[in-house]
Amino acid sequence: MKALSQRPAGPVFLALGFLIWASAFSMLYAALSIGCELGWNSITWGIFDLLRLILFTLWAGHMTLLAWLYRVCRKRLDTSGEENSSAARFLGRASLGATMAAVASTFWIGLAIPLSSTCG
Repeated sequence: MKALSQRPAGPVFLALGFLIWASAFSMLYAALSIGCELGWNSITWGIFDLLRLILFTLWAGHMTLLAWLYRVCRKRLDTSGEENSSAARFLGRASLGATMAAVASTFWIGLAIPLSSTCG
């Protein structure tokens, strides 16, 4: 069985980055709603409130997944030699570009965690 980085790029890698982004967006929105309802913003831990810590942890986990996906896409593109067709190389480049866009999008939505007010 070939390693993940040695398989030809498939169309699933085109969407995987934005699936992770969609998961981050949904989970952050849900955690914010639940945390506001349960009063997690009033529970402090050091200089941070519990709600911001939960939101940051969710965001950091998704960013870690996207960093792993970027690494896999980059490795797949670097190891794709002449044995792959031009369509496979195109899918590899497009997957890497879509992953980079998903990283930027997820980073952008994470900026709101420390910069905005939570429940109010």
